Amino acid sequence: MSKRDTPPPSELVSAAQALDAELLRFEALSEQLKEAPLTSEKHLERASKTLKDLADLDDALRLRVGALVQAITGVRTRQQTQADAVNLRAQELQQRTEVFKDLLTRYGALGQSAADLNGRMQEFSALRQQATRTAEEDARLTEVFTSLQARMAEVADEAATLSGAAEEAKFSDIGRQAESLRQQLLSARNKLGLLHQSLSK
Repeated sequence: MSKRDTPPPSELVSAAQALDAELLRFEALSEQLKEAPLTSEKHLERASKTLKDLADLDDALRLRVGALVQAITGVRTRQQTQADAVNLRAQELQQRTEVFKDLLTRYGALGQSAADLNGRMQEFSALRQQATRTAEEDARLTEVFTSLQARMAEVADEAATLSGAAEEAKFSDIGRQAESLRQQLLSARNKLGLLHQSLSK
């Protein structure tokens, strides 16, 4: 970075540097006054002028100290503003994390429901594939089918609700996954219905 690109010092740094420069001048004049001989009129006049310069510098130092205190106050205010913003963001992060965890838990429950449905579909498939069935087995097949259709519709509705909640909370990835699961359930439900109709003929 070239000197032309170097950013100017902050208000705090400028105030501290100005105070430091005045302090150095004050210390130098103080040493000069302490070491100055007082044995002639010229010496006395020079010492008096140095004393006046020290008094003027003392006033300037007070101003420099005030400017530094003001700069420090400004820095503290800026820091507090940033700290408040960070705190708000931390609270938002905590809230968003809780929402995400809740959505993830609900999606996990949906996955479990889908797995349970898969097991029941296997039972239906096993009953359907029997070459001959008793009246009781036919009744059981119809019972399993009706139960499956109803449960698939329930889980699909749950997936739709979760997808809407996730999209509203701006967690689109969970929303898309829940919608995909809903579509799969509805497709499986339709296929199941067509399969049952073919068996009824």
